[in-house]
Amino acid sequence: MKTLNQEIQESLLRQGAALVGFSDLSDLPPDIRDDYRYGISIAVELNPKIVKIIGNGPSLEYSDEYDRVNKLLNQLAGNCAELLKTKGFAALAKTQSVVVQDVKTQTSKLPHKTVATKSGLGWIGKCALLITEKYGPAIRITSVLTDADLDAGTPITMSKCGKCEECKNICPAEAISGIEWKAGLNRDDFIKALDCDEMLKERGKEIGGRHGSCGLCIWVCPWTQKHLKKSLDN
Repeated sequence: MKTLNQEIQESLLRQGAALVGFSDLSDLPPDIRDDYRYGISIAVELNPKIVKIIGNGPSLEYSDEYDRVNKLLNQLAGNCAELLKTKGFAALAKTQSVVVQDVKTQTSKLPHKTVATKSGLGWIGKCALLITEKYGPAIRITSVLTDADLDAGTPITMSKCGKCEECKNICPAEAISGIEWKAGLNRDDFIKALDCDEMLKERGKEIGGRHGSCGLCIWVCPWTQKHLKKSLDN
């Protein structure tokens, strides 16, 4: 008989998820996690062929891929929450329409990346993106919160970036300090998120004001390059 973890994971992978993780959020304040104890982290892979061309400059292809993945993430989170509800559990899909982001600080009360690191899916890179061993940062993520009693993964609390500064060196906004992440470190201590956001807008003007128009830190990451080589050489 399948466990609830297995049932959720298999369902999400069939629908297009690349990675699924489970986290115990009970060490966070109840209001941060909406009184739910467990979180489910869902990752979708960015198309490797499109990631490969990010280094050539802003493109409509990357912007469209950004939209495609965001739409799929919203669907996956919603479907996961519905699956849990059919089994009698409460669940909250943290879709784009649900997550409230502070425009001035570019933060939300429970970042998807927190759920992901607590699930053991990856660590936070110097670029402030989730880095996974399989895909690097060439993914996007979402979350589902629930009261279902899940088997949580082992949290990742330290970076595996080491001395690498590829993302820092390529960042056109010079937003990345190069400080290595560890659990509990404030994001503003290692990246200037607002400078990054402004650069996204500036580069977006080259393709008509569309979002998702930088991504250089995704492309240049050695973990991404390793993934691309494996994916595109096969």
